[in-house]
Amino acid sequence: MPRSENEYNRQILQAIASGQRVTQRSLSSDIGVALGLTNLLIRRLVAKGYVKIAGMGTRHIRYLMTAAGWEALGHATRQSLENTVHLYTQTREQIRTSLSGVSERCETDAAGQKRVVFYGAGDVAEIAYVSLQSTDLTLVGVVDDRRTGRFFEVEICRPEQLSAETLGGVPYGHVVVTSIRHAESIRARLDARAVPRSRVWCLESREAIGDCDGSNDPGRGLDRVR
Repeated sequence: MPRSENEYNRQILQAIASGQRVTQRSLSSDIGVALGLTNLLIRRLVAKGYVKIAGMGTRHIRYLMTAAGWEALGHATRQSLENTVHLYTQTREQIRTSLSGVSERCETDAAGQKRVVFYGAGDVAEIAYVSLQSTDLTLVGVVDDRRTGRFFEVEICRPEQLSAETLGGVPYGHVVVTSIRHAESIRARLDARAVPRSRVWCLESREAIGDCDGSNDPGRGLDRVR
């Protein structure tokens, strides 16, 4: 998601407020924009009275926060926090709706469980885990291509441990792809592991969930999500 100028300003003000010496080049690297744009953003902050420039010899300068700059940073930080909370809440509800869709299609096993595996142990998976607590699904395993260790109380497995019916010998009903950014590559790896697409579900960032090939609802699979 593209960042706004306000977010860039917050990051620059935060860096200056840290008290460490910063340069336009270091700021450019930290916030991930071109040096020319960093120069423009700083000049705008100076023009607004948020930052002042102090000389340090003939070749070096120092950026200092003004009282107005501290106030602006406080406001920007609060706004950023509010936006983060809103985005988290919205994403959690969208994922919960998606998982409810999984539940409707997932059969109950002999033990009375609807057993699912997460593929992906990143941020989306963490939100999905929280959302899963309000469903009747049971998480029995997690697969990740890079991460190891534990995902909450579940051991993270390597992709090689995944078969069409079990993960590390543990049977499951469906694989839920808990990644948006890497969904396409995960789908290819699941195909390589001979996991039937009818047992693979991709979380969408909108309202629906579908088989990764969109067979249950044409045109509404993860292919639309970028």
